[in-house]
Amino acid sequence: MTEKDLVYLVNTGNDPGMSSIANDNSFPALGILALGTWLEMYLPEIQLIVRDGGVIGNETIIDEISRLRPYIVGISVLSTSYQASLKIARAAKEAGAFTVFGNDQAAQLSHKILRNRPCVDFIVGSEYGERPFELLIRALRGESISLAEIPDLTYRDAHGIKGFDYEVDKAKLSITSSVAYKMPFRKKALDIFPLVNRKLYSENHWEIYLKNYTNRFGKLHRQKITGVTTMNRARGCSRSQEKIKCKHCDMLLDISFSSPEVFWHEVQHAHEQINANVFYEVCDSFSSFPSLIRDIVMARPKNLEFSPEFFIYAQALDLVKSSSLIENLKEMGVSRVFIGLESGSDRPLKHMKGNQDSIQVNYEALRLLKKHGIHVYGSFVLGTDAETRASLAETVLWVKRIIDEELICDVEAQPILPLPYNYYGKKLALSNALTAEESDSDWPWDVDAIAKRYIDKFSGVSYTEAVETAYTIRDYAESSGLNFGSAFGSEAGRMDKISKDK
Repeated sequence: MTEKDLVYLVNTGNDPGMSSIANDNSFPALGILALGTWLEMYLPEIQLIVRDGGVIGNETIIDEISRLRPYIVGISVLSTSYQASLKIARAAKEAGAFTVFGNDQAAQLSHKILRNRPCVDFIVGSEYGERPFELLIRALRGESISLAEIPDLTYRDAHGIKGFDYEVDKAKLSITSSVAYKMPFRKKALDIFPLVNRKLYSENHWEIYLKNYTNRFGKLHRQKITGVTTMNRARGCSRSQEKIKCKHCDMLLDISFSSPEVFWHEVQHAHEQINANVFYEVCDSFSSFPSLIRDIVMARPKNLEFSPEFFIYAQALDLVKSSSLIENLKEMGVSRVFIGLESGSDRPLKHMKGNQDSIQVNYEALRLLKKHGIHVYGSFVLGTDAETRASLAETVLWVKRIIDEELICDVEAQPILPLPYNYYGKKLALSNALTAEESDSDWPWDVDAIAKRYIDKFSGVSYTEAVETAYTIRDYAESSGLNFGSAFGSEAGRMDKISKDK
């Protein structure tokens, strides 16, 4: 193998101050594992290295890139890890590599990134980026493939920035519209992607995931946890097809599935490879698809020699609409769910999620989940447009109630954070509250300053009041023995220490 054969894939660890209780490096970043698995199948002649910076540290990755001098470095980029991703990209360019960004942050801001960041050469904007990345590698290695014909790719040429533009082209990202795959139906569409080779991560990665998960969440399980992993055999959210979407999200959330048989093949394959018996199915809203869940239950292999447990995203409204959904989830093996509870007051909750959601719906979902022995991780967002001092007080009382009634085992709370492509970020931009530099920025905004600016301008409470309410919720969670933290934000990330020092 030569330097020209080496493709280095990295999931960047979070920027300093950013935190994520939902993952907390307890589960692997799946995207680059899936990408590496695809490349193994379709470009077996290349050499692959796959790393998770959240586990081994971003500085270790930079040192390895500088030493190995790979030909191509692919970097999975989220808004929580953008600064660190740029640092890795700069190191890769200094080592002579082509640099490729992918994932949500890169896709949504691809033109701004390429305009502002010379250390980034290409951006793959697709949710299903395996085939475009493969074609890019082939083109860079000298095959007769022009950049213009690679789907969902943003790139530079002598005339400027070309190719994929999220605002213009996001409707083309559906797997049924994609020229890269040409899948006629959403059902079974994900069967095209091979079973993930988790051995692409070194053994120490899996040891660290297991240790982190066991330390934080082991008490929620009756059986010994032998391995933890991520899977993604269902994608999307039913609300993406509706007129009213959750205001936190303005992404495509294209709906697609694997067949139930392949779902279980993935589970068995992961158990064989890394002894996994806890699975984080990262579908945007798994509970949105009750017929799929029923089919998965029906297809469960009779000869499973272990008892898989699943952690999924669910919506309270789905759970109370269908009397059998929670029973099917339990039968499938779901032992823990993540729910965006958002608020303990109806007015801000309906503002965020729509008129069909309510505190009563949330409470009934929590009650039903407890009845079936399924643990709940719940999140709360404070300081939105409909927030008032009264609603903050109601939220504190409601959170204390569900903690006291043991309806929730993990909790996070943080002020609302505008992002460039969510409802709040767009509203901030349209109000001319951003400077010219911020409007043209590829990120990062100063997250604390942006959150403060939005809440102080549009909410019925101040940023300080939202932060203090988050402190109160977390202090109560801590005193009750719950896991607690924040999903996003450097200010939110500091709350753990501050609340302990109060």
